[in-house]
Amino acid sequence: MITEENFIDFKCPHCHEPVAFPHESIGSLQACPSCPESFLVPEVGSEVGNQIPLPITTSRLVLRRLAPGDWKDLLELMTDEEFFQYQDGVPLDEDSVLHWLESDAHVKLTTPDHPFYLAIQLQDGGKLIGYLSLTFTDPQRLLVTFNIGLNRSFQRKGLALEAAEAVLGFCFEGLKLHRVTSLCDSRNTAACRLLEQVGMRREGEFLKNKWLHGEWTNSIWYALLAEEYHEAPTKASDPS
Repeated sequence: MITEENFIDFKCPHCHEPVAFPHESIGSLQACPSCPESFLVPEVGSEVGNQIPLPITTSRLVLRRLAPGDWKDLLELMTDEEFFQYQDGVPLDEDSVLHWLESDAHVKLTTPDHPFYLAIQLQDGGKLIGYLSLTFTDPQRLLVTFNIGLNRSFQRKGLALEAAEAVLGFCFEGLKLHRVTSLCDSRNTAACRLLEQVGMRREGEFLKNKWLHGEWTNSIWYALLAEEYHEAPTKASDPS
């Protein structure tokens, strides 16, 4: 029998309306039933839910939601044909980028079956140099796959590594997720090396499983569990 004692009562940190979730939801990511925002269910006794820990600040970067003013920097990234060498899609024009930003404004981290984008912005100067996407793969929102794209002018500076380490911290420490995965084209050796540098395990390679730009390609599956992340020794970003 489900009784009132089985629920945690608190207020949404955004609209301040009262909400209630089962005890087993503590620490989990949930959508507010009264407003378009999401939050983390707090511990018993808390009056207000916990906000999602965004933006994320690192030594050189800020990871934040995309904003309308990002369109020029995003267009610079998305018109580069080589950017799509190892992934689906084709270069985008200005209208497509503006439509993307307009649509993204309505996406929450809890929106089902939809990637949640984070801009990768330089602290020095504020330029957007890439993005991260997070997509949940289970109804309980404990399993997520992520992808990272970086402007070629800012590669080989340790910035992708810094962003990837930050997003893993966000997933495992901020959101208390169970498992994070990423899929990588086997020819993209730099991306594979990046995922291995942040401690992700190579779980397997799928042979000719993806038709990409006129040819069959191999995909390598990487994963990391929460216990592996927390048991791993602290790693410092390598700017080389």
